[in-house]
Amino acid sequence: MNPFPPSCFTPFCEDISGLSLPDKFTFPFYYQPHPLCILAAAELQKHLQTQDDWYHNFGLSSDPEQIIGKMFGVLLVKNAMGEVGYLSAFSGKLADTNHLSGFVPPVFDMLASDSFFHAEQKIINNITTELNVLLCDDKYLALKASLAKIQLFCDSELASQRHHVITNRAKRKEQREALQAADPKYSAEIHLQLAQQSIDDKLRFAHLKIALTRQVDDATNALSLFDKQIDKLKQHRKTLSAQLQHRIFEQYKFLNARGAHKSLAAIFSDTVMRTPPAGAGECAAPKLLHHAYKHNLQPLAMAEFWWGASPKSQVRRHTQFYPACMGKCQPILDHMLLGLEVDENLLLQNTASDKKIGYYLSR
Repeated sequence: MNPFPPSCFTPFCEDISGLSLPDKFTFPFYYQPHPLCILAAAELQKHLQTQDDWYHNFGLSSDPEQIIGKMFGVLLVKNAMGEVGYLSAFSGKLADTNHLSGFVPPVFDMLASDSFFHAEQKIINNITTELNVLLCDDKYLALKASLAKIQLFCDSELASQRHHVITNRAKRKEQREALQAADPKYSAEIHLQLAQQSIDDKLRFAHLKIALTRQVDDATNALSLFDKQIDKLKQHRKTLSAQLQHRIFEQYKFLNARGAHKSLAAIFSDTVMRTPPAGAGECAAPKLLHHAYKHNLQPLAMAEFWWGASPKSQVRRHTQFYPACMGKCQPILDHMLLGLEVDENLLLQNTASDKKIGYYLSR
């Protein structure tokens, strides 16, 4: 019987006495899975194939609707009694929930019934409802349509009058050239008449523009009463959403091997991104390590694999192992791995080797 049920510690089904433990913890961004992690993954995959407590469409059956493959992780651990087993985790939600028996819980569950998220999200949702009512208001829609119609009419009238001015100017030019050719000393009276016509055209255009602009301004002002209220609601919603998001980021507090906590907001404040990307902290690796530290389980090694149909946006194959993601997980894991003896970064070794090869090839 497992003496630590809250820890989600899972003993191996098979005898593992013939397998040696890893000397160092896995470097999560480039690794070969340890044999015990491969065995733990195989046991977890068997569980996924045979369990009937929940349903999630991984795209492995004939159900064509809402196919969502998932990244799973296993963490090889040793408990306080010296027993070696593993923890299991999934990325994000599974079967529309954050909690499933046998899997570690999220670091912070904003969907929990007692979470502040629900009350604050309700306020934001109410603002959205109020905003949608305004956007669908008959008077607002009529004013928008009227403004668009007036703007279209004014643009058309100005374009027509502008064309008229340009055409008249061209005609006057032709008249001047014809008169000049017939009589270089054509009368000053005719010259003044043509000049006055030019002035009259410009004045008519200016007066028309003023009159049409006034119509557009009147329609815009009538609409602005709604627009100001809409903009105010949008800004208020944006502010509340940003405050809620920051509060959520502060609730994700990750432990490391030294027992130190650090929030998601603090972790990403030191990065180029400054703000955590969507889904940060919900990947399998951070959930596994945090749970192990929280329950006094010693992390030994880890591995992550994809289960289900391949997504369109990424190269993911069913049952294949993959490294932790760099964008979301690297800043978090850089903190969480402090205090652990971790395998060397083979990516740096490969980069150095590539540079050395390139140096010799260039000689």
